[in-house]
Amino acid sequence: MVAYSWFLLALALCIAQMILIAVASKYAAISFPLVILIVYLIQKMYLRTSRQLRLLDLEEKAPLFSHFTDCLSGLVTLRAFGWQQALQEKNDVLLDRSQRPFYLLYAIQRWLTLSLDMVVAGIAVLLIVLVVVLRGSISAGYVGVALLNVIQFSQSIKLLITFWTNLETHIGSIHRVRTFTEEVPSEDLPTENREIP
Repeated sequence: MVAYSWFLLALALCIAQMILIAVASKYAAISFPLVILIVYLIQKMYLRTSRQLRLLDLEEKAPLFSHFTDCLSGLVTLRAFGWQQALQEKNDVLLDRSQRPFYLLYAIQRWLTLSLDMVVAGIAVLLIVLVVVLRGSISAGYVGVALLNVIQFSQSIKLLITFWTNLETHIGSIHRVRTFTEEVPSEDLPTENREIP
């Protein structure tokens, strides 16, 4: 619910800034359908990749957590047989493997930032070209408002896509829990209906 409300807030902020840019420079508003299409395609690619990397992250962390719990529960035995060094090395290998998807997720987030900054830079260049070409017909105050909103639009669009991805991730988590509860058969036998002593 919180992710949905943040997503709606970021969407409203982006729309408001696009309206302010369009009011300040009506000719820049012509590019907005193209900008929306480009942002949608970037978001779609980022969402697909991010979702897969998050699943890989969960899959790679599971053996690390399992190894850690096993070592913790059998700590006395490990010390008695002197297996600390071998299990420490195995822990290091599992830790390195679990960090790979995290690093890739960080890299894809940097790609998202670069891509969206390039889109916003394109809008800013278009706005400046229009200001130079239409010199005298556009008010300086409107140009200032438009440039300020282009700069803020960069931050807003990043927030929008980040919240959109978080919303999709949360929905995916809920779907996995629902699938688990509905499709995985219960381990209780039909005769096991008494209370445990």
